[in-house]
Amino acid sequence: MEASDMNESETQRHAVVIGGGPAGSAAAIALARAGQSVLLIDKATFPRDKPCGDLVGVRALRLARELGIDETQLSPYATLSGARVTTTENTLNLVPGSRLGRAMLRTSDARVVPRLVFDAAMVESALRAGATVYQMTVRSIGEWDGTGRRIDGVVDGTSVSINAQVIVLAAGYGSSVLLSEEESQNANHPPRGIARRGYLRGVTAPADQIVFCLDDWVLPGYGWVFPLPNGAANVGVGTLVRTGEERGQLQALYRRFTEDLDSPIAHWLQGATTNGAARSWPLDLGPRRRTLVRDGLMLAGEAAGFVGPLTGAGIAFALASGTLAGETAAAALALGQTDRQTLLPYHRTVRRRFRFWLHTEAAAQRWLTDPHHVQRLVRLTRPLPPTGTIGASLLLHLG
Repeated sequence: MEASDMNESETQRHAVVIGGGPAGSAAAIALARAGQSVLLIDKATFPRDKPCGDLVGVRALRLARELGIDETQLSPYATLSGARVTTTENTLNLVPGSRLGRAMLRTSDARVVPRLVFDAAMVESALRAGATVYQMTVRSIGEWDGTGRRIDGVVDGTSVSINAQVIVLAAGYGSSVLLSEEESQNANHPPRGIARRGYLRGVTAPADQIVFCLDDWVLPGYGWVFPLPNGAANVGVGTLVRTGEERGQLQALYRRFTEDLDSPIAHWLQGATTNGAARSWPLDLGPRRRTLVRDGLMLAGEAAGFVGPLTGAGIAFALASGTLAGETAAAALALGQTDRQTLLPYHRTVRRRFRFWLHTEAAAQRWLTDPHHVQRLVRLTRPLPPTGTIGASLLLHLG
């Protein structure tokens, strides 16, 4: 739909979802499945790249299938058989060693799927469900006028305004700046994160295992090598933001991690070549106090601060919160009431469902920033027979 083709009736929308990532696509699918007319807005056309570790964990993949993702888009990417955690002293091999352990893990389907592929597949699912996808750069979201909110944006240089009874804001990190209301600041917010990843070819790391690096090279952050088809890999580093100087340090850390012969992953990268430029991105790590529901408006995914503080993974949280937001919005529209009180069940439900995961990861993050804790954990778990199965299952559920 071109901006010039949008008439007055088309600018009046019952439901608008801003952001075509996993949270936005999930919200649009839930609304469309409930019989509501929904407009899914994104500033980009799909497929588009999104810097990320690309791990689609067990929870995320299960939700994506429930939302109708095309299996043919997933089939090129191997089901992961386990994980490895490298530390300064040694490596913890979290791959089930017994037939029983492998059978137990077989039901935990997790894969590394580039966001270029995964996000586009989710948008296609939204289209199949009946959503309308519209390319537009949103500039602001207006205040509640008693019946809805106005969205102001630009399409091909032309200003466009859309009125919506309910909006799901799922445009990722920093999208709360689109709101005219001030967001309260809290001194006890968790630290934010920042990460950098690149795609490499000719990597000899295990083709069906994810690798996390928790050693002196990267602590209090972490590094990773996540396998892709044909010897490719997503390789990156992430760290916490505490002083404001981490962005420059991150680029240097990434170069050392991928190029230094003393790097813990150097033996896997001998002869490897880069495939495109490395990219950095901020991480709005949870759990974060944030107003998730306002009159005619809900926040979902990373816009709501639903990002795992241990690894920065957010796809499962995005799909789950987007689905809940879409279902709540559809129920409110059916009642003809989209005020805060009617939408409030979303806030209560999503907080209750995510509280355990976010707080557990936050505690683990704080504990694992100490190298001595990491080494102690490896020494304690290495002798235990179930370590491979339990450890792999936990890590594969994080994405």
